[in-house]
Amino acid sequence: MNNKTNIIVTLLFAASCAFVSCDDWTDVESIGIKQPGIEEQNPELYTKYLENLRQYKADTEHKKVYAWFDNSEKNPASRAQHITSLPDSIDAVTLECPDNLADWERNEMSEIQTKKGTKVIYDINFDSIKVAYNKQQEVVREAEPVAQEFETFLMDSLSTALKLSQKYDYDGICVSYTGKVSTHMTEEEKNEYIQNETFFMGIINDWHLRNSDKIIAFKGKPQNLYAKTYLKEYDIIFALGTEATNRDMLTYEYSLATGQEVPENRVGIIVSTPSLNSSDKTTGYLGADLAIDKVAEWAALPQSGKQVAGVGIYNVSNDYFYTDKNYKYTRKVISSLNPPIK
Repeated sequence: MNNKTNIIVTLLFAASCAFVSCDDWTDVESIGIKQPGIEEQNPELYTKYLENLRQYKADTEHKKVYAWFDNSEKNPASRAQHITSLPDSIDAVTLECPDNLADWERNEMSEIQTKKGTKVIYDINFDSIKVAYNKQQEVVREAEPVAQEFETFLMDSLSTALKLSQKYDYDGICVSYTGKVSTHMTEEEKNEYIQNETFFMGIINDWHLRNSDKIIAFKGKPQNLYAKTYLKEYDIIFALGTEATNRDMLTYEYSLATGQEVPENRVGIIVSTPSLNSSDKTTGYLGADLAIDKVAEWAALPQSGKQVAGVGIYNVSNDYFYTDKNYKYTRKVISSLNPPIK
């Protein structure tokens, strides 16, 4: 995107914020007075803003912001439970409950996809499939399944999950895989591990070859993949920063993920928003600081000599509830990673 377009996007976004009605910023009950938004006050300006927004997201060079959204509530009581309330400049939203979508959810998906160019995707989690299989077999949940026995279950699970992409017009998937360090595995354990990984990643890569218009993201521990060549076609790779307790640990997790054979120019980091339970001072914190606040500053700078490709935000809707501005820290992440030209 050229400088002129950047300036236009910035000015239009500022203009849109100036005209947003109060109910877009808080959850105060309406008394029947509805202030017109910019789309009603100046449709031409709003149309131009949306055009520039879509162009911005189509620019592959900017740093990405992905959000994980809990859509389990089908009778929303708050704007925080609507994906249309998310900041416009988020690149992709991952729905945590991708099946059995209500009509209003599908309408909101279509709206942010077509108007704002936001991608809507969902997780396919290897560890969750493995836990479900082990539970069915009544074995220890962390055990590595015997590949020959696990294969059918894994294939059926992936077949069901991948069909959702077409069923609901998702823009793609996020592959979740943490794996294990294989250094201390026996030869037999290592063989099972490699076979399971190969089958899981192979099926997904085959699906992507046949659905190349879909985006594909990765989250987890790419350093634990035996064959990192699978990541060659992935749009972005998120390392897990959710267990970090300080900035140094964020850098450490990021450094591990950008190791040998991993496309380092596509590696980002995931953190969580704080829990809505005020007694929980661990989730979403780096020490005494909010992780989402500090990661905005951290990811804007080179780490270990490399540019961080983006930031993922777990439980993004928890960031909605601020009196001065909704999605306060999500907006900070967006503007820190891609500062507007003034």
